[in-house]
This record gives sequence, structure tokens and C-alpha cells, in this order.
Amino acid sequence: MNTISVSTYTRASSAASKFQISSLPNAKIAYEPPISLALTSLKITGSLPGGRQLTRPLNIRIAYDDGEVIVSEPLFHIHAVGTTITRALTEFRRILTEELDELTTDEDVLGPRLKAELQYLRGLIRTA
Repeated sequence: MNTISVSTYTRASSAASKFQISSLPNAKIAYEPPISLALTSLKITGSLPGGRQLTRPLNIRIAYDDGEVIVSEPLFHIHAVGTTITRALTEFRRILTEELDELTTDEDVLGPRLKAELQYLRGLIRTA
């Protein structure tokens, strides 16, 4: 099963709470953590669209803006937006695979920064 394990810490308490979110691209939301938890980061693992897989856990930053959730990876700031954490993460997984495809197609004309991003994505994503 593809899930995201999340440990949360609130400012008011040093106690941690843990839960899991389904991360399948077409999954129905099994659990949506309330925004009041104010998650600021988590690690994702598992499958990506097109039969691809993440090769290692990926640290994701989470921000909130005007009722939307923004998730991003900190190195190249690849990001996605959704109305919930689950929807933002589903969109993020789609964007990761599309970014890999687009950069691979344009590999011969990429500048240094985009070549570095392509190498990063190739190391992060295993294709089927």
C-alpha cells in the first residue's frame, strides 16, 4: 500500500502525533489531517504516475496560503498546490514525473541549472 507516514509536532506541545495518508494518484481520501495541525514538512515515498517510483524518501515542505496547500521540495523548489494536503501531494507527484519527461526531451539544449535538476530527478525517480 502506498502511504505517507506523517509525524506532527504542534507549537503548543512537544508531543508528537502520527497518521498515514494514502498516496495513490487515484485514491479516495482515506484521512485528511485538519489544517489546524499546520504541518510544515513530511517525507513521501512510493509510486508516481506512469508506473514510476521514488528511489528514496523525499522531504517535502508544506505551506498554507488563502485556503490552499502548497507542497514543494526544497532543492529545486518544484511545487504543487491543492485544496488539501492529499490533493497537493497527488498533483506534486504528477508534476515530478512531467518535469522529468520534459527535461529529458530537452536535454541537449538545457543550461547548467536545468541539467542539474534533470540529474536530481533521474536519481530520485526510477522508471518502470
